[in-house]
Amino acid sequence: YDWDVANEAIDDEGKLRDTVWSRVIGPDYIDLAFKWAHQADPKAKLFYNDYDIERPGPKGDAAEELVIGLKKRDVPIDGIGFQSH
Repeated sequence: YDWDVANEAIDDEGKLRDTVWSRVIGPDYIDLAFKWAHQADPKAKLFYNDYDIERPGPKGDAAEELVIGLKKRDVPIDGIGFQSH
């Protein structure tokens, strides 16, 4: 199985969206979501998914920084989903 653990967490200006998750859990909610998903299913492939991140710019740069940061903090993430439909 694979799961989009975090979806569209970055706005078009390159900032984390203000969501119920960020307000209740705090700024590390994405890290925790990936860790919890991995605990629930260690064999699943875990992805960050978003749109308009395939090119440089505020949103694409922020998505890259997010994923690099997750990897540096040893958060279990397997890939990025480039949403297009």
